[in-house]
Amino acid sequence: MLKIVSFMLSAVTAVGMVFGDFSFTSAEAAEKETKLIALTFDDGPNTTTTNDVLDILEEYDAKASFFLIGDNINAESAVSVKRAFDMGMEIDNHSKTHSNMSKMSAEELNEEISYVDEKVKEITGEPTKFFRPPFIDVSQGMYDTIDLPFICGIDCQDYMANVTAQERADYILNGAKDGVIVLLHDAAGNQQTVDALKIVMPKLVEQGYEFVTLTELFERQGETPKHNILYSNVAKYPKGYKTEKELSLESSDRISLDKSLLESLGDTYTVETDYTSATGYPPVIALQKWSGTPQVWHTIQPFYFNGEKAVFLAEDIISALEQLGVEYSELDGIAVTAYSGDIAFSNPKILVKSEKSEEISVKGDVNSDGKFDIADLVTFEKWLLAVPDAELSDYESADVCADGKLDVFDMILMKKLLIE
Repeated sequence: MLKIVSFMLSAVTAVGMVFGDFSFTSAEAAEKETKLIALTFDDGPNTTTTNDVLDILEEYDAKASFFLIGDNINAESAVSVKRAFDMGMEIDNHSKTHSNMSKMSAEELNEEISYVDEKVKEITGEPTKFFRPPFIDVSQGMYDTIDLPFICGIDCQDYMANVTAQERADYILNGAKDGVIVLLHDAAGNQQTVDALKIVMPKLVEQGYEFVTLTELFERQGETPKHNILYSNVAKYPKGYKTEKELSLESSDRISLDKSLLESLGDTYTVETDYTSATGYPPVIALQKWSGTPQVWHTIQPFYFNGEKAVFLAEDIISALEQLGVEYSELDGIAVTAYSGDIAFSNPKILVKSEKSEEISVKGDVNSDGKFDIADLVTFEKWLLAVPDAELSDYESADVCADGKLDVFDMILMKKLLIE
């Protein structure tokens, strides 16, 4: 018995040392868990702007991801890369030459990616984790050949010299939301982006955002990066909704929505659909008004998408209507459609908030499937042991002991609950 107790205490100590950063001790900390933002920087490295960006990130103890151009890596700029890596930044791939890649052969694509990987390994000992296509130029051939998740991000237009630091800051602040990926550039001489960061960092901190790498963003949001998808945000799948109405498809690539129904549901609904996209882009909701004034063609991005399912929130649709100054009844059409390229929909539905949506999540349901079973225990054990790809979708439900931290005692209580 003493040996068992000794082992348990040793395990608790070890787990506490490794996973202390994931502990939460209050409702405020739990709220912070849902406010993640991933700053990403393209077109480095260099010895000037890259270091200016790192200075600001260091001041706020912030993590970020840097997408490197291979041809910019040399003996001098490698020092900046090593500094970033040692600070906990993630080093990612932006190709060797920063060329349009959609028409390249598989051999050419592999050369572009492997060159950066080899250079980064020489500096950090690790390969790159994600890829951002130059000019966001993608093709199916690129998805088939490049074995990295593709990243886009909200466009802050900081590659344009005539966009001021304040305007760049406004793009960031207006686009900030839980799970968003911000696309910026640390190219040599891009001082206005450095100045924009000085504006936004204290404001984002004040708003409760936590700055994370892309790897941590996916892990904390409970998502696994998929191929054939271009990510600009990684949201958590919204919980607490039930099916209100299953929708019929007029065609496989368009879902027309009932304006009157949406208006009657107020802010309680979501629009959900399964989809397959040839380009990796998720679907959008298009607001259309071509009669009278103002004429409108406006698209709304999904709150959540994972390459297979997309969810649009009522609040985003309502906010767009308010900004446009139109009512549901004034629209000539509102539909789910493709943003770019071919898309096919299936299983579309309207969901509404459940009366039980305010209830606490199921204790022990770490994979957020609505029930606690052996799969949750296996996932949690793997997570405690730092098994690669082991992810917790719901950290709060894993805290079975309700002591504000995740450790072996929670695992023991989970086993007890299953036995009972």
